[in-house]
Amino acid sequence: MRLLPLFIIVAAWQAASSAGWLPKALLPSFWEVASALGALVSSGEIFRHTASSFARAGAGFAIAVIGGIALGIVMARVKAVQRAVEPVLLLIYPVPKPALIPLFMIWLGIGDVSKVTVIALACLLPVVVASFNGARSVDDVLLWSARARGTSEHRLLWRVVLPAALPQIAAGVRTAIAIAIIVLVSSEFISAETGLGYLIFSYGGVGADDAMLAVVIWLGALGYLLDRLYLAGLRRAMSWHAFAH
Repeated sequence: MRLLPLFIIVAAWQAASSAGWLPKALLPSFWEVASALGALVSSGEIFRHTASSFARAGAGFAIAVIGGIALGIVMARVKAVQRAVEPVLLLIYPVPKPALIPLFMIWLGIGDVSKVTVIALACLLPVVVASFNGARSVDDVLLWSARARGTSEHRLLWRVVLPAALPQIAAGVRTAIAIAIIVLVSSEFISAETGLGYLIFSYGGVGADDAMLAVVIWLGALGYLLDRLYLAGLRRAMSWHAFAH
């Protein structure tokens, strides 16, 4: 039932193409797009580009999650750090991160380092904000109870603050997954010889709209699958908290 709206859209798409209401010059039929995707899968070409893209996205995402959780919690616990870092975050937050790609290419070259850096920066902000808000919203009663039982400040961080902030941190990480894919494709549009963004740009440039849309659908399906797997892992690991379905 969750996928029923997608099936309805696909059926309407194919029916409009078959009836001639949707010209091929405007949008290829779903069958043509599916055939192009089948050819990419059978040749193995799309798997090589997928591996390249996800290596970049995974590296940037991992850096952002580790650094973002640490920075957000430290900001919530140490006022001096909050005062020093918060103005910088507020300045960077509204800037579209793909707009920074040319600048990072000048600084770090056109290789993977600049792409990973942009992805890490884009994913860092929602993780920092979620971690900061989660750590700031920890119930004072929990902190007082832990201190009354002799818990040191160092152990308080690991035993009380971090577990209590995990639900909000998990929501920020979920947002970062989608952002990583968006910024990844944008960076591969500009300078890449492999990757799903490179494929989309290349097929679009030569007018192969069916293959271009096939890669877009493949990327969307992978993003959806990653989100479902992430939520399934959260429900299993944190069964004490109700996550959105």
